[in-house]
Amino acid sequence: MKKAGDDPRPVEGGHPATGRASRRALLAAAAGVLGAGGVAACSTSTDVDASTSSGRASRAPRAMASVAPSPARVVPSGPHSSPDRGGSATRTQAALLETSGPDIQAGPPGAQLVALTFHGAGPAALTAAVLEVARAHDARLTVFAVGRWLRATPGVGQAILAGGHDLGNHTWSHRPMGRLSAAEAELEVSRGAAAVAAARGTAGLLFRPSGTPSSTPLIRDAARASGYHRCISYDVDPHDYLDPGPAAVRDRTLSAVRAGSIVSLHLGHAGTVAALPAILAGLRTKGLKAVTISDLLS
Repeated sequence: MKKAGDDPRPVEGGHPATGRASRRALLAAAAGVLGAGGVAACSTSTDVDASTSSGRASRAPRAMASVAPSPARVVPSGPHSSPDRGGSATRTQAALLETSGPDIQAGPPGAQLVALTFHGAGPAALTAAVLEVARAHDARLTVFAVGRWLRATPGVGQAILAGGHDLGNHTWSHRPMGRLSAAEAELEVSRGAAAVAAARGTAGLLFRPSGTPSSTPLIRDAARASGYHRCISYDVDPHDYLDPGPAAVRDRTLSAVRAGSIVSLHLGHAGTVAALPAILAGLRTKGLKAVTISDLLS
């Protein structure tokens, strides 16, 4: 039985947009999507072609856990400093991310900071709703975008960056990377990097493999071929892609989160959007601030 921790389905429920989406248009659409609900659950058992939004996958039952184990906790040092609007790394972050090493599972525990990261796919309206919640709570997020999703939803990448958030690479079509050949894995990373670069000007330094919470030597080789020397993992996983309901997503996140945590969440799931205000309020109660990966690693 496969470890829960990521959704290897490429892009699910995507609503391709035409033209350059404005923030107002995205927010208007969000109201309708949240009212209608019906976002399909994710699965780790089947790889569905990202060119369709109606593909169905069977879901095998799996054990639930709130904290993802494996990669070593990396604790960078250096002065705290904010990234610019395009999410470019600070000097300290760049030094860390440009040096080969283990997956980054969390940031330094000394600062009262947390990174809420989102696997980027799904309806642009739900993404707009997440960005609006973040704006209202003065929170900064990191979106690891699936390349096909960025290409199919013009304007969403710019909307993420305009909110002061980070935009990273989550492969081109969200295939389970542990099952790919070296050539296939390298193509997934490089095409994803090109899509991110089209949205933000550069491919950046942030990469998260798809279909697995941690990398393998083959995945790391593929990432390095596109300029990514570290893979970004996480230490908190509420399994929101299984659609357990907003209360479960909130409680699992807040019970596991600590200073320095990197939390794995997913765009495209209405329950996650509904849980986000309570998650951010709970972080404040704990004295924690939601920041980008760039800030967390600074």
